[in-house]
Amino acid sequence: MGRTLKERPVKNKIRRKRSLTPREIEYLSLVAMGFKNYEIANILSVTISTVKKTLETIFDKLNAVDRANAVSIAFVHKLLDDVVLSQISNKYNTQDYKTL
Repeated sequence: MGRTLKERPVKNKIRRKRSLTPREIEYLSLVAMGFKNYEIANILSVTISTVKKTLETIFDKLNAVDRANAVSIAFVHKLLDDVVLSQISNKYNTQDYKTL
């Protein structure tokens, strides 16, 4: 069986040999905006399983243990910033998707 979250070592170095693609930045931006997997799937017109697999790939590339850790790492390493989030929000008109 796999290790539990508490047993996983904290990772904070990005794998230099594998950077995020522009599409992966879109996924991570939507995560940073607080969207759930099903909302990301709807916004990007993909399946939920595609969202899950892509996020797993992103977490692996960033050596992140979860969504919050991935977003934090992305901001620290300047993969995400307010400008990128604004561009993605405008590109997909995300205010139409967010449910309160």
